[in-house]
Amino acid sequence: MSNAGFSIKIPASILVAAEKARSSPLIANVRPVARWKRLAGFIAFSLVMMLAASIVIALAIAFMAAMGIAQASALGPVPEGPDRLYGEVVFVVELGAVLGLLAGAVLLSAKVVYRAPTTAFLWPGRLFAQKQLWLGFAVMAAVGIASVVIYNLIDPAGPAPILNPAYSIESRLFYVAAAALGLFVAAAAEEVVFRGVLLRVMGGFTSSLLILCLFNALVFSAVHLDPDPVAFVARTMSGLIWTWAALRLGGLEFSIGAHWAGNLVIALLGEPLSTEPPPGEVVPLSVLAYEGVALIVVLIVVEHIARARRVQISA
Repeated sequence: MSNAGFSIKIPASILVAAEKARSSPLIANVRPVARWKRLAGFIAFSLVMMLAASIVIALAIAFMAAMGIAQASALGPVPEGPDRLYGEVVFVVELGAVLGLLAGAVLLSAKVVYRAPTTAFLWPGRLFAQKQLWLGFAVMAAVGIASVVIYNLIDPAGPAPILNPAYSIESRLFYVAAAALGLFVAAAAEEVVFRGVLLRVMGGFTSSLLILCLFNALVFSAVHLDPDPVAFVARTMSGLIWTWAALRLGGLEFSIGAHWAGNLVIALLGEPLSTEPPPGEVVPLSVLAYEGVALIVVLIVVEHIARARRVQISA
């Protein structure tokens, strides 16, 4: 009697998608000379540039505090009151400016050390694809809004910031505009650092999709310094699908749009970002269900975009 072995047959479409992702312009042919030396130089230069950016940020905040525009303790919780959303306006603008400056420092360091054009870390070999940005935004906005509706049906959380009559219409309009701008810059900054610079730098050391996606997602989650295991896994799942989207589409536009929409839905329909739960607070397991749905939906849309583009190019 012989033991019959078995094998798992992977669909050809998945193999094709993986091969296309492995040859993504973001990581293809990235094997710099003296790569360890360049990595050390990049890290050192980035630290210096981020320190310089931090000094500029601190001086700007001190100046705004002296002018009465902002509090000396930047990015702190905004107290409740009829004018709260004006404080939230300052918060999201500060958040976008801080993350934008730090990301700019990292991007400039990578450009100088690796002697590559800026677009090599963003959307190499082509122009900015605005349609992909808005598709990413639309997909995550739809998933996010649906989740807010479901959560509120299960456990009503009170009026959303932009629908709360306790705040003036003017402050709500200002808040929507500021949140849209500040969170766009914040999302773009994080995507540039993780799905742009970090992904390309790692591409100089390995072409393994598993290592690239997992390392990028884990570092992305770890940088948020949230020890709660559910929150860590949720952010890792987001990092995984956005890394896949960047590799599969050869650029950051879709992931920027999706990241932007996800944060914007929270800020406008959930809680203002200044009052987000602090790191370490217990996050319900239901968050993983949301991330799982988002991952599947984004994966489907990304594959549709990639295949439609391939058909268009070959036509």
